[in-house]
Amino acid sequence: MNKEFITIFHNILHYISFFFTGIAVLIIIFGFFLTIKRICFTKEKNRYRKNIKECFDHFVILGLQLLIVADIIDTIIAPDILSIVVVLIVVLIRTIMSWELRQEE
Repeated sequence: MNKEFITIFHNILHYISFFFTGIAVLIIIFGFFLTIKRICFTKEKNRYRKNIKECFDHFVILGLQLLIVADIIDTIIAPDILSIVVVLIVVLIRTIMSWELRQEE
């Protein structure tokens, strides 16, 4: 009975992690297309970089936050050195991007 519960719990955590990963990817893709739309329909042609900074960066950061959640759940399911390193790298990238955005505002 106990092993069955643990297996069911791991499966549920796996599906939750997969859900967060899927949502993160969809958010980043949506942000990409929204940014392309803003760049194509802007009247000021010099604002490409500003549109990317204002729009796409925020979607990437939100997507990375959700990927952090998914990776933490995966680390809980199967704690190995590779999953811990992946979580650390994603957290580091997200921290650097947030710091860069705050510096430019």
